[in-house]
Amino acid sequence: MKIFIQVFFALLMLPFYAQQPQDSSLFAEFEKRMQLKALVVGRYAASFDENIDFEGNHFSEELETDQEIVNNSFQMEYVRFSTSFYINDRISTSILLNLANFSNESVSRKVLENAFVQYKMNPYLNFRLGQFRPYFGLEDLHPFQLNNSYRWSNQYFIFGQNAWQSFQIGAAVYGDLFQNKIPLKYYFTVYNGNNRNQRQDNDNHKNYSLRLELLPLDIVQFGINGAITNKNQQNANAYGADLKINYPVNSSWEIDAHMEYKRGTNFTAYNDLFDPHILEQELQLNDFYMEGIYSLIRAKKYVHLPYLKALEFSIRQEYLDTNSQVTGDILRSHIPMFSLVLAGDYDAKLSFVGVFYDYQKNIENTSQYDSNRGLIQFQVAF
Repeated sequence: MKIFIQVFFALLMLPFYAQQPQDSSLFAEFEKRMQLKALVVGRYAASFDENIDFEGNHFSEELETDQEIVNNSFQMEYVRFSTSFYINDRISTSILLNLANFSNESVSRKVLENAFVQYKMNPYLNFRLGQFRPYFGLEDLHPFQLNNSYRWSNQYFIFGQNAWQSFQIGAAVYGDLFQNKIPLKYYFTVYNGNNRNQRQDNDNHKNYSLRLELLPLDIVQFGINGAITNKNQQNANAYGADLKINYPVNSSWEIDAHMEYKRGTNFTAYNDLFDPHILEQELQLNDFYMEGIYSLIRAKKYVHLPYLKALEFSIRQEYLDTNSQVTGDILRSHIPMFSLVLAGDYDAKLSFVGVFYDYQKNIENTSQYDSNRGLIQFQVAF
């Protein structure tokens, strides 16, 4: 933790050496304004396997006789409304709701995603306070409609379940040093670590997360992440590295690639096997970890027709070990996707997706089973 704090304060002091006097008239002329956005994402999903449902769950022959397997269905993934209120040229607040986030859990605990206040002092130093996604990887840095696959990676979801990613309640400091001719961005986040929409923290420890991005070239970005916390008197950590390349071949073609590796403590696996209040265990908390790597490559062809702006093809290949203490749970996934960008910069997109899961070991009547599915997905953002 000392290293995180030292780096944080070193970054915090840099802006004050580069402060420039600002014209106070900018504040006087600023008019309060509001920005409203919406995103609708839905899909039709179908399984190519008779004993697998449309979500990838396996059903044995015994269960098939007791209930019908639903191997195709329409779904609503996102119905998001976001608002941003700009109080002045420095202070703003944002709220993001997902009205399609339904499950067996209480809907009231899942609808609210973002709710934060932001203070932008200068390019070097900015603050964020509230509920938001901590900066811990490539997928935390862009909204869903700019994602190059049909959903986030499996790595992102399991790290979110363990509170290393996804929506959390806390505070962040971030900025860049471009004006000092240093191609570096930084993001430092402190948050509760017990996931979103919680009334309070469930212990006295916080999660500390640091991300650094280096941009040596306009088309290349390197990122490193590190996070630490303490649970039940045991240290826990997560770390990773990523690479992003965006190469405009010419005015008609664009190619980009994302690669990301992460490893982190798996709290849910530890809690499922042990009483977290009993510390005298042969296996410690950090013996339970998850580890994964994925690549996501996309080629985009601009066509500039009235109702068709671009054609895209992407493929994500992913390796994920969800629990280091379980043999056979390794997942290899292959997800090709062909998309028609119908309007604007992803204002409307229609995608045709293949989802192919290959597990090291199949377990009957669970989602840990080889599956082959197809999807047609639409998204509209405005």
